[in-house]
Amino acid sequence: MIQPISARYWLGLVFLIFLSTSIYAQPNYGLLKPQDAATLPKSKVGYVQPIRKAKVVPNTILQPAVDGKLIIRNGWEMISAKQAKANGDLISTNNYNSKSWYNATVPGTVLTTLVQQGVYADPYFGLNNLHIPDTLCRQGWWYRTTFNVPSDKRNQNAFLNFDGINYKAEIWLNGKRLGGINGAFQQGVFNISPYLNKEVKNVLAVHIIPPPNPGIPHEESPSAGTGPNGGQLCLDGPTFISSEGWDWVPGIRDRNIGIWQNVSLQFVGSVTISNPHVVTKLPLPDTSSARITISAEVNNITNKTQVARLKGAIGNLHFAQTITLQPHEMRVVTFNPDQYNVLQINHPRLWWPNGYGNPELYTLKLVAETNNTKSDERSVRFGIRELSYELSVDYGSKIHRAEFNPIKASVSKESLFDNINRTRTDHDVTVAKLRPGADTSLLEANKDTDMAPYIVIKVNGKRIYCKGGNWGMDDAMKQVSRQHLEPYFRLHRDAHFNMIRNWTGESTEEVFYQLCDEYGMLVWNDFWLSTEGYNLNVKDNDLFVQNAKAVIERFRNHPSIAIWCPRNEGYAPPELEEQLAKLIWQEDGTRYYQPNSRTMNLRTSGPWHYFKNSENYTKIASGFSTELGTPSIPTAASIRKMMPVADQWPISDTWYYHDFHTGQKDYVAAIDSLYGKATSLDDFCKKAQMLNYDSHRQMFEAWQSKLWNNTSGVLLWMTHPAWPSMVWQTYSWDYETFGSYFASMKACEPVHIQMDLASNQVMVVNTSLQALSNCKAELNVYDLDGKSVYNYSSSANIDPNKLTALFEAKLPADLSGNYLVRLKLSDEKGRLISENDYWKNLGSAKSFNAFNKLKKAQLKYTQNVSAKGKSTYTITNTSNVPAIAIKLNLVNALIKAIVLPAYFSDGYFNLLPGESKQVVVSYSGENKVYLAAEGYNVKM
Repeated sequence: MIQPISARYWLGLVFLIFLSTSIYAQPNYGLLKPQDAATLPKSKVGYVQPIRKAKVVPNTILQPAVDGKLIIRNGWEMISAKQAKANGDLISTNNYNSKSWYNATVPGTVLTTLVQQGVYADPYFGLNNLHIPDTLCRQGWWYRTTFNVPSDKRNQNAFLNFDGINYKAEIWLNGKRLGGINGAFQQGVFNISPYLNKEVKNVLAVHIIPPPNPGIPHEESPSAGTGPNGGQLCLDGPTFISSEGWDWVPGIRDRNIGIWQNVSLQFVGSVTISNPHVVTKLPLPDTSSARITISAEVNNITNKTQVARLKGAIGNLHFAQTITLQPHEMRVVTFNPDQYNVLQINHPRLWWPNGYGNPELYTLKLVAETNNTKSDERSVRFGIRELSYELSVDYGSKIHRAEFNPIKASVSKESLFDNINRTRTDHDVTVAKLRPGADTSLLEANKDTDMAPYIVIKVNGKRIYCKGGNWGMDDAMKQVSRQHLEPYFRLHRDAHFNMIRNWTGESTEEVFYQLCDEYGMLVWNDFWLSTEGYNLNVKDNDLFVQNAKAVIERFRNHPSIAIWCPRNEGYAPPELEEQLAKLIWQEDGTRYYQPNSRTMNLRTSGPWHYFKNSENYTKIASGFSTELGTPSIPTAASIRKMMPVADQWPISDTWYYHDFHTGQKDYVAAIDSLYGKATSLDDFCKKAQMLNYDSHRQMFEAWQSKLWNNTSGVLLWMTHPAWPSMVWQTYSWDYETFGSYFASMKACEPVHIQMDLASNQVMVVNTSLQALSNCKAELNVYDLDGKSVYNYSSSANIDPNKLTALFEAKLPADLSGNYLVRLKLSDEKGRLISENDYWKNLGSAKSFNAFNKLKKAQLKYTQNVSAKGKSTYTITNTSNVPAIAIKLNLVNALIKAIVLPAYFSDGYFNLLPGESKQVVVSYSGENKVYLAAEGYNVKM
């Protein structure tokens, strides 16, 4: 993602016309000096300085975690290097006075601490971010904590583990420099046994060094526009490159530097375990058995020869191996199913993407023993599943359709594909060439050419239609606890998504992949390069590769990762391309390395703007798209949380700072022409939800209308916002769901009835592995009085994982005005499977202004509490007019605030006069709640 909306579409056209992978004349260095102050956004209210919190005496807690780790909690302090006025050899001792330091948040960033300590106000609200100096990213910072060694650990070897810092760090303990960590995605592991005070307090100090090229953020405003998207920070590679500012997030003033992941202690014996790797193999197409191969590095950390026994367990399956290690020897120990029959499993529980089955998970426990005593342990959660990929490949003399199974092909010493000397097809898509001498028997011929030249991802031998969206970053301040992130994954699962693209690797942390595993989300995983020919390439290739290797080794056991990709929109520089392809082949060997996010076996990315005629989506639908977007305005309730009252309406500079682009004028014009010019914030937002709903549903339905006949997946730009935003999202940063969310939920349901808006063809899209027979499909048309004016029905048998064409909706020619076209699919017992409503302009009608003349529809509800935190509500329209676009919220009865997160089975639905609908709602909390409704013409 690299340009404002209007420029995006233009760039896409240029790409198609000139067939170039480098479409930009000049590289983007971002701003070279701060922008003219006259172009900065202005608020109608002043900045309110928060109250600085008083210093609290640190109290460190060692929190037990997996693998015997003790996470260092609560006792952290932080100060700028300038204010510290000392070096690590003093700061990391008890002789240093840290009384003036801030209490620090770890894990967290520098800015996280400064906001939580009241130095700066919440940067997510209004224009507060402009009042935070951009010097935070241009200076060093010190973190400091103290801890005592538990009495029962004093005779063991001790390791200090850093799960992630940014950008670089020097680590000091008790006056001694332990070493450094370079890049945001490398772990730091230090043997601290020689430096540990086992009887008295230990002092740990961490010097955070900022990125050398932080760049200058561009501040969005009506006059300044959306800005250049990134800049110099891209030179630094393995970091959060979007934190310099993009068209969906402002410049984050510290560039997310700090100790952003856990720091822990680990006490071990003489032998340690590292880099475990689990590979599962199925005898496809048979899935009734599985073979598991396990390997791990076992390291003797002493000066003496050690006899070690490595023991493994998966549930009640046990296996072990004894080895002799020379002083400081490291050896890779492998458990092969040919030698360990217990690793040949019958009737395994398979991991499936959401909608295709359950994402079943197993836990491997490895224990290293010496002298019958536990020395070290590792836990690995994994899924039994196998990935393969349908691709078009240049064999040298001809392009063939082939299926690539990385595990089968891993017997080759090097990757089969040459991604540098690639071939362009007549579809304006590039394909890889086979390397000279590559063994073609390692590829399986595929006679199904309907998907040529596009990629198809397969799991456990089954084609997976990929639907979901991009995460530009999980959170602009890297607030990435499980508690904070999990509701987003629940929302993705409930919307029937099955893939998340980790755009330029901005969301690379353990909990992200854990949650993807648990919720059945495939991951398209980028590394840290953005648009070729526009964003800058990295300066330090070695640092980039070191971080990439660390990421592959650390996360390769997660079943959710389906694709490794080097960059956004382009190929890696040749010197990096070969190294990355080799790394993935050697260190993983179970996944495809996709060298480009928009051309290699893919369609180009975009467009990202509002289509005045949503039928255009059907015209452009093709292949696999990693980016397709349109504006998504929040609800009025969300906007009120973003900014002061004075800035909320009419549209203000603060809207623009929160990513309301100048290119969204077409979107606003469409609201005005279709629904009438808005008179208030609430009026504007309720009308915006109508556009949100129609455009997001149509994006998914357009691709689905060509399922396996041309298309294999589409990912929204974006499903997830990194901060309070006005564009490209399906829900808010604080979990409020929009029309775009429920449109996606509707379109992506596993069995979905839909109508092609261009041809009026009615079809059923089944993106599940379940067949349905003797179904009934119905089409009904209702006028604005709720009266039926036309109906048609037919029977249908629905095959699994296929598109089934039903009939053409031949609407009466004499109808004129606004009509509700309702499609319904029921099973053979009459149970509703899918229902889909379209508001249509028929005859001479060009707008929905008639909606504004409807009287308010009165709703009532009854509640049936089925379980704690989960209720079923029956909503009834008691009036004589249709209730349009009903949006429900749970409200805390005590404080009258919307309960978030709350998970609704449906939203933005319509009820005809006298009609009822059951909605299931899940939420957490003990407070009394009640149901509230809003909509186009709704009261309750």
